[in-house]
Amino acid sequence: MPIVGIPLDEFYSLYGEELPPDILENELHRFGCSVEGWATLQRYRCPRCHALSETGESTPPPTCDSCGADFRLEANRPAPEGEVRVLRMELLAVRPDLFDPPGLARALRGFLGKEAGAPVYRLEKGTWSVEIDPALAGPEVLRPRIAMAVVKGLSLNDASLRSLMKLQENIHWALGRDRKLASIGVYDLSTITGSSFRYQAVTPEALSFVPLGYDPADAESSLTPARILTEHPKGKAYARLLQGATRVPLLIDETGAVLSMPPIINSEATRVTRETEEVVIDVTGLEDRHIERALNIVVTSLLEVCPSAHAESVTLHYAGETRTTPDLSAQEVDVDPAAAAELVGTHWNPGEFAELLRRMRHDTVLEGDRVQVQVPAWRADIVHPRDLVEDAAIAHGYDHLPSVDLTAATFAEAHPREIRAARARAVLLGLSAMEVMTLTLSSEATTFERTGLRHREEQVRLEHPISVEQTMLRVSLVPGLMETLAVNLGHSYPQRIFEVGSVVFADETQETGAREDLHAAAALAGDGFGYADARGLAEAFLADWGLTVASGLEFQASEERLFLPGRGAEILLAGRALGRVGEVHPAVLEAYRIIHPVVLFEVNLEDL
Repeated sequence: MPIVGIPLDEFYSLYGEELPPDILENELHRFGCSVEGWATLQRYRCPRCHALSETGESTPPPTCDSCGADFRLEANRPAPEGEVRVLRMELLAVRPDLFDPPGLARALRGFLGKEAGAPVYRLEKGTWSVEIDPALAGPEVLRPRIAMAVVKGLSLNDASLRSLMKLQENIHWALGRDRKLASIGVYDLSTITGSSFRYQAVTPEALSFVPLGYDPADAESSLTPARILTEHPKGKAYARLLQGATRVPLLIDETGAVLSMPPIINSEATRVTRETEEVVIDVTGLEDRHIERALNIVVTSLLEVCPSAHAESVTLHYAGETRTTPDLSAQEVDVDPAAAAELVGTHWNPGEFAELLRRMRHDTVLEGDRVQVQVPAWRADIVHPRDLVEDAAIAHGYDHLPSVDLTAATFAEAHPREIRAARARAVLLGLSAMEVMTLTLSSEATTFERTGLRHREEQVRLEHPISVEQTMLRVSLVPGLMETLAVNLGHSYPQRIFEVGSVVFADETQETGAREDLHAAAALAGDGFGYADARGLAEAFLADWGLTVASGLEFQASEERLFLPGRGAEILLAGRALGRVGEVHPAVLEAYRIIHPVVLFEVNLEDL
């Protein structure tokens, strides 16, 4: 998991008091956060964009976190800005609301009893609107959904600006899957003209703007989307998200000025600074669920930093649909405290259960013996009542749960298939063969044409193969053994190799539509090897399973093109096909460019 550094001075100012490091670390562990330690970071200010960068080294980082400026160049040499003490904490992917000092302080004020229930944030109906281009839903580009909010009355400093920037990137990782599902933009409202936006798809050469971190005074800094994707550091890093698109998404104001090119980069003209008092926030992505939760986390984090600030809604106009964001209303969930307590292994009455959830910053209403829970809008992880039971258990304290003696003990044992596989490996190792492991993916050309195996219609084909060499799941171990011998031509002979592994067949009687069979196969390569050697090896292997000619084992002449005529056989057991054995045909050897004779056998271990 990635590690986030929480500046302690900023955290303590938002929490309301300073806690001794050992107590803070212990309470965070009880809360479910993994603390990785403490560190002192050096801060440097970028001369190009004036943003702060942090590093644990005594020298500046190689590039600016914000604009990507190369600090190794003399013209971009950053100025030192002192140091900061940080708490290093592992990011909990399901709790992105804890990724910055405001969110963490809000959670701990409840957990440690300073506050209870959900904070109330001021949200007013705004006058801003955005028109969404239907073309963003594809097929030329796929970035169809957007959520927006306006926050006014801010008072920002270097610390809160940096926390906001880091929160964006951390949400990109956790909720956005590296910007694929959600990408956040924050803009200075004072730099924007009018009260409406257009979120539209344009051709890569249609418009140009100065991307974040570039000098607006430089005429060469204004780039088209096409150039940004090939020249700007962020463009090159995230061009994959627009790969194959013939158009790109742009967020534009009434005058046609570009705010951003989601999900790649913002405009330098709308940069948020310490002087910014009003911002516009947008989140773009593929589904409303992801982008609206990301928006709620960013908006409420800003309102935590600036309690006197307020948010305003933005109206979104889709083709045939109108939405308003942000939606800070609570999600209502009905929970049975008795069932919750039984699940955890303790006893809670409805009042106790409700108070535990209020410490986790939920609002609650008692209705008889049940509790109606109002989950705050910034909690992206509550998808089932069991998630609230976990919250209550955390507030109660896992260390305070009663200990219970084991009433039964269970012991693991190997699956019968794995026992057979281990036995087969042991026998073949005892017969002086060396184990190899080959790919489960194969192709029709390799399996049936190159190797000469009898064509079977029940193979499992891949719908979207990544290459012509991997179009199906293997139905035999023989091609893998032959390929292994082919890449080891330079090694000494004789060579004795084997593999024990699964082969796959389409089977409508199975729940998944496919069946896995466990096979074992061995090959001998070298001068002098013939059919007798292969059959002797196969008989020695099968004898360990109690199978001999006397017990019903049969060898019947095979017509497979894999073998020389008259030197290949099908292995039968009580009339059922068990495997194959024989001397590989010279035409097959030539296809693999193997110059020594090869003999082999393969059996289905499921029938043993």
